[in-house]
Amino acid sequence: MAVKRAGSRRWVRSPAATQRPVTQRVAFWCAMVGAGVVAGGVAVAGAAIAGSAAFARAAATPAVRRDTPIEVVRIERAAGQSVVWLRGAEADLPGRYSLIWERGHARVGEIITRAGGLVARTVVTVDEGDLIEGLRCRITGWWYPSAAALADESDDVRDVHEIELPLTGGVAPAWVLRPAKRARPGRGGRWAIHVHGRGALPAETLRGVAPLARAGITNLVMSYRNDPGAPAGDDGRYGFGVTEAADVDAAIQYALEQGASRVTLVGWSMGATACLVAATRGAHRDMIDGLMLESPAIDWPRLLEHQARLHRAPGGLAKLGIALLERGVVAADTAGDGIDFTAVTPAAFARELQVPTLIHASTGDTFVPAAGAEELAKLCPNLVHLRLVDQGEHVKLWNVDAESWERVTEEFVRVLPRPAWRG
Repeated sequence: MAVKRAGSRRWVRSPAATQRPVTQRVAFWCAMVGAGVVAGGVAVAGAAIAGSAAFARAAATPAVRRDTPIEVVRIERAAGQSVVWLRGAEADLPGRYSLIWERGHARVGEIITRAGGLVARTVVTVDEGDLIEGLRCRITGWWYPSAAALADESDDVRDVHEIELPLTGGVAPAWVLRPAKRARPGRGGRWAIHVHGRGALPAETLRGVAPLARAGITNLVMSYRNDPGAPAGDDGRYGFGVTEAADVDAAIQYALEQGASRVTLVGWSMGATACLVAATRGAHRDMIDGLMLESPAIDWPRLLEHQARLHRAPGGLAKLGIALLERGVVAADTAGDGIDFTAVTPAAFARELQVPTLIHASTGDTFVPAAGAEELAKLCPNLVHLRLVDQGEHVKLWNVDAESWERVTEEFVRVLPRPAWRG
């Protein structure tokens, strides 16, 4: 049985990226390092350096191949609706999600039943491609496949404009979404800039637009270096949010040129790192009135060590990999200068943070632990409001409880003071 795509709407290319902070290529090199440790002597050092370098490159390099761990086992009709039975990693996550495959995108609801290692979910809509039995796909927290889809389905967004956002080295595709309701007097110049995470695409952030639109805020959903259609970074690699912050600065500049009087930054995962860097060290930091961060990568040294442990790597692999990235031995998007990982920690951000910050984080996040968010909230109790929940995987908190997520976000952005205020 197959479920065909909906209607004749025009959709952008389906997202086809992963949220995992380090790709599975690391697992092979971790095994190699382990083998070197057994061999002893020079082999130990050589294998350790090779494995650490491979770990560092994997962390800095956008993934090319995408995992498809979910199998569509069967599709049924029940009570007038389609039900899809799924098997695989994360198929049983609580909440509602998108299924993504080559040239395809579908949305599924909450789990309705389980049987024989399978889970059944209702099919909400098939936006692109055909959902068929035997299909291999991924489950993702992204909900709206495009800004046009959000505008069609939401009463909070009036219209959508596709723009070319000027960045260093070229232009990048972006969306501007206008709020349906007029802002209160004195608030018409408010903009928000939404920044997606590592390995994701701008569509990831569309879940966060509605609560800001309800507050009368114009939303700019941006792409940045190494995204499809955007300029490549140095060596085509990531800068762990540090260099991507320059693209956030460029987006702020665009908003100011369009009449923005102040800007709220909304960052997801590594996009949250970029927002923190822009808000604390960026050229337009004085125009930023607040931050809203989802599953933020705030403590990169500990995050990389966590990723090494997930792949059962020897204890020193991440530390050596970090050292190679810091010294520019393994290139990141820094023109060979290296990444200062001491500058992307809770302690470093706490020393410089000056604007109110809302953080959505989960103790159930197995990819980016919530410890970094908890530490920043502890260090900045007068500025940081931490909404810490116990259910929800990485950047999937909205999917578990959209109502609470949007309510807290809307309440936060509505009361943000003008940037002249500093706590």
